[in-house]
Amino acid sequence: MRDYELELKKRVGFIQNVLKSANASGIVYGNSGGKDSALVGILCKKACDNTIGLVMPCGSKQNYESDKADAEKVAKQFDIQIRYVDLTDVKNALMKSLETAVNLNNTAIANIAPRLRMTTLYSV
Repeated sequence: MRDYELELKKRVGFIQNVLKSANASGIVYGNSGGKDSALVGILCKKACDNTIGLVMPCGSKQNYESDKADAEKVAKQFDIQIRYVDLTDVKNALMKSLETAVNLNNTAIANIAPRLRMTTLYSV
């Protein structure tokens, strides 16, 4: 049987080692409100008190309602600071610019929001 306390300790230790080797004093992660980001946020908070979850809606109605509510609930429960960066206007401007040169297919459109979120996280 798995020793979950040991697994937790190893993962938290890994994050702390990465912080130390990067000379970082905090963590910023994307808090989408989903299970994956909830787990990441919880582990990061256990590893470092200075943890911030960025909520980055990007034009989807779900981003502003259930996803945002779930992100806020996890942040509150685990005392994780959250900040909001609304990427809707950025996505719309990018799509408008792209559409002057190419016809965007559904796959291309679906990939814009995650890439904008990635860029935002790297910037912070």
